[in-house]
Amino acid sequence: MNETDLYLFLEKRFLATFLDELMPGIFHNFANPLNGIMGRSKLMQRRLEDFVRKIENRYPEIEKETGADYKKLLSDINAINDTSEEFYDMFRLAAGKFYALGARDVESLNLSVLIEAELGFADFYLDYKHNVKKEIHLDMDVPSITGITAYYSIAFWMLIREAAKNAQKRNGETLRIATTSDDQWVIVSISHIGGSLNGDTLRQGVPMREILFPVSADPDPLTCGTDEEKNLICALMLFRLADGGVEMTHDGDADLLTIRIRYHQ
Repeated sequence: MNETDLYLFLEKRFLATFLDELMPGIFHNFANPLNGIMGRSKLMQRRLEDFVRKIENRYPEIEKETGADYKKLLSDINAINDTSEEFYDMFRLAAGKFYALGARDVESLNLSVLIEAELGFADFYLDYKHNVKKEIHLDMDVPSITGITAYYSIAFWMLIREAAKNAQKRNGETLRIATTSDDQWVIVSISHIGGSLNGDTLRQGVPMREILFPVSADPDPLTCGTDEEKNLICALMLFRLADGGVEMTHDGDADLLTIRIRYHQ
C-alpha cells in the first residue's frame, strides 16, 4: 500500500464516524459558547439601555454633548445582539439537519416544518442561496404523518437539490415548492423534477410506479441511468418504501411532481 491508499483507508474510517458521532459532538461543543454569547449580548443590551436612561435623566444634554459616539454605542450593541440571533438561527438549521439524519425511529412528523428546515439548510449551498429563484408556499397546519424523520429528511434534501439544479439549467426559472392537505392526504408539490429523469419516459406518460419499480430482469433500478436519475429514483423509492400510503404523480406539461402521503385522523 502506498501513502494514498493508507490515507483513503483512514479517510473512510473517519467519514464513518461523521454523522453518528462527530457532528453531534461538534454541535454540542459549539452550543455552549454560543448560548453564552447570546445570553451576555442580551444582558449587555438591557444594562446599557438602563444605564443610558439613567444618564439621560440626570444629564438631559448628554446626547448633544457626546454627539455621534453616543448613538454609535447604542447602535453597536443592537447590531451585536441581532448578529448573535442570526448566527444562532444558522446554527439551529445546521444542527437540526444532522439530528434529523440520526432520527431513525417511527414518529409523528409535520412535513411542512420538515421541508421548511430543509429549505433553510439548503441556503448553506451558496449557489442555491444566491442563484436560485424560489416560490415557497407551506401550510404549517397540515396534519401530521407517521414515519422515520431521517428517511424523509434525506429524500426531500435530494429532491430540493435536484429541482434547484434543473431550475437553474432552464435559464433561471423559479423553483416552486408547496404543501397542502385534504381529508386524506398531506400533499407536497415540487417543480423542475422532470429534468432529472429521462424526458421520453415522462412524455410517454409512464406511471410513477413503473419508473420506480420497472419490470425488468434487474431488480435494482440504481444499476443504470445517469447520476441525476439515480438520485431522484432513490429519493422517490424511499418515500414509497417508507409508507404504504404514498401516491406520486408527475405533470409533464407543468413539470410538477406531486407526492401524496396518507395521514391518520
